Amino acid sequence: MKKALFITSLLSIMLYATPTACPQFYVDGEAPEMVNEKLAVKTKELCFEAFGAMHSGISKTPLWSAEYLTASAIDADVPRKDKFHEETLLPQNERAELKDYAKSGYDRGHMSPSADMPTESAQSESFSLANMVPQDFYI
Repeated sequence: MKKALFITSLLSIMLYATPTACPQFYVDGEAPEMVNEKLAVKTKELCFEAFGAMHSGISKTPLWSAEYLTASAIDADVPRKDKFHEETLLPQNERAELKDYAKSGYDRGHMSPSADMPTESAQSESFSLANMVPQDFYI
């Protein structure tokens, strides 16, 4: 039931398309438009090397992420380096911090997976907390 409500809520956010700063990751170069006024107030699009994300300063998580995947990117076999970090492109009061996950009972879950990243620098960016959502392994 929780998953259905989350998906329904997410779809209500993404009904329309809008221009984007990182069109290479979206169909027809347009990101979903924010139609939920409460969430739209503190959102910021972040463009990384291999993915884009719409970050919410309210939830301090990405609302969505987008990638353009190719076989060569997935086959890049970049060794994983688990180095999570706070996203300095975001205002401090709108970003997650490493301490937010400490002893919370939640793990940091990638929206754009690190295994999809074609280079070491792209993989490093994927460990930004702006690409993380809380996840529970015990569901």
